[in-house]
Order: sequence, then structure tokens, then C-alpha cells
Amino acid sequence: MNVSEALDAWQAQYSGQPPVGFMLRFSHESVWTRIHYLRETTDPATAEDDQQTASRFDAVASALFNGTTVLLLAIHLDPQHELTSDLTALGATQIAPPDSWIETLGGYLPDLGRANFVAATLSWKRGCMDRIWLDVARDLMGRIAVFCPATGDAFCPYGGGADVFVWGSDRRSRLGDRFRAWLPTTGMPGSLSPRTAGVAVERG
Repeated sequence: MNVSEALDAWQAQYSGQPPVGFMLRFSHESVWTRIHYLRETTDPATAEDDQQTASRFDAVASALFNGTTVLLLAIHLDPQHELTSDLTALGATQIAPPDSWIETLGGYLPDLGRANFVAATLSWKRGCMDRIWLDVARDLMGRIAVFCPATGDAFCPYGGGADVFVWGSDRRSRLGDRFRAWLPTTGMPGSLSPRTAGVAVERG
């Protein structure tokens, strides 16, 4: 599957929404699993913390994607001040963002003209994105998402955790049970109040 085909699959699965986890929480709350916060402290992260976060990113993503073809999407919010070489090394090249992304991101990105959108497809195996995970954990990279066209699942990490979207209640429950030890013991930061209007409902 090439980037264009995988991008079409993303657009169909996520209703034309951009690959930004905190936005997808609102439009696709029904498939959002709560494994999305991997550090419980607000203290500055140490190098050891970053390595642990990157390792956890890889463990959760590998549980979702191992052996499948995935689409890697990234938004460089400010390419002059973000690390881009590790994405390039994976074959990521610039794409023209769908109009629906630009419309949604209009109030979020301070300067759309400065943002770059890149994508690549790759065959998933454990450790294939270790450098990317570490870049994200260290806040050296903008928004990224990994998407599996075969299952519809998406993994959207950020500096302190990840938003994970898993289609199928049984699969979502199993993933939550498997990684329950990494959930925060207190209230979830940014937890969502119940919503109904404009929210995608999982298909049976």
C-alpha cells in the first residue's frame, strides 16, 4: 500500500480529521482508549524518563501494529526548529494536506504556511521507530500519528504520553488490561466530559 492509498484510508476512517490526537479525542471518543498518559509527574523529564517513555511508546504501538503496514503521518509545526532527519530516514516525504485538515487546523496552527506535512508507509516491526519515539519524548518533533489501514487503529504520541484509538471494544479492553500498570493513579489530565454532538460512533 502506498502513501496515497493509506491516506485515503485515514480520511475514510477518521472522517477527514487531521492526525492530531487531542482533536481526535473529541471526534472519535468512542474508540479512544485511556492509555494516553505515560508519566505521572510534572517534574522535568530526565534522559532516563525519555528512554522509558520511548520504550512504552514502542510497546503499545507494537501491540497494535506488529506485522502490518502502517502509515506514518507527521506535522512539522516549525521545521526550522524541529528535528526532521529521523523521519526522512524512514522515507517520509512531503505531502499536500487534505483541505479538511487545513480547515480544522486553522485555529490551532499559528502559521499554516510554515507547517510541513510528511508521510511514509512502512512494515511494522518492534523497534522500527525507536529514534522517532525518543524525538517525541524529548519534544523535538511536532505532531505525529501512526495508522494501520487494515484495522483503523491509530497511535498519536506526544511528549508526556499518547492518545490511542482502537476499533473494537474487545481489542480496546485487552489493550487496556495489558498496559494498565502504566495508567495514572489519579484523574486523567484533560479528561473529557460526556459528548454526543458531532462525535463519531464506532461501527459494529
